[in-house]
Amino acid sequence: MNSVNQIAHLKEILLGMERDLHLNDLGRIEKNILYAASLLTETCSTFESEQLRSHTLLAGISRSSFFRALKATVDAGYLNHLPGTQRSVYTLGEK
Repeated sequence: MNSVNQIAHLKEILLGMERDLHLNDLGRIEKNILYAASLLTETCSTFESEQLRSHTLLAGISRSSFFRALKATVDAGYLNHLPGTQRSVYTLGEK
């Protein structure tokens, strides 16, 4: 099996898992925000928007696209914005 074929199989598995977790309603950037947030919470339960924005999964995303997708991810319940924080601090949502 060549490398591209292996990646294709991994992509099929990923798409199946996303479907099982009902992540189909999220766009590509929203999914990457959720994945990056999940990785960030391995070390701390909260994270700032700039930590998310600088994550390698979100490289090359424009600032406006990032914040639009971040808002959509929060609105969908995947992330929570912590009220009363001076900076944009988030946690993973219940969804």
